[in-house]
Amino acid sequence: MFRGKRHIRGILAVLIPELDLVISLVGSVSSSALALIIPPLLQILTFHNQDMKPWVMVKDVFISLLGLVGFVAGTYTSIREIVERNGGRHNSTSL
Repeated sequence: MFRGKRHIRGILAVLIPELDLVISLVGSVSSSALALIIPPLLQILTFHNQDMKPWVMVKDVFISLLGLVGFVAGTYTSIREIVERNGGRHNSTSL
């Protein structure tokens, strides 16, 4: 019935009118977690028994905290933009 990725993108664009904001939200969550939060924590969990140097653990914790700050800031910004863009549509309370 639907062939290719073009049709799927078109369907998503029709179903989700603010697709750019949703992509921004998903990107801020997933990129922070996959790139900056999870890998250093996995290194700590994997190598904590194998004479891990203290500076390596400090580096990993710092990178994870930096990723967490980016995660919180990006998620907050994306949600705020979604609320601001959609807030004007639902302000009328006339009966």
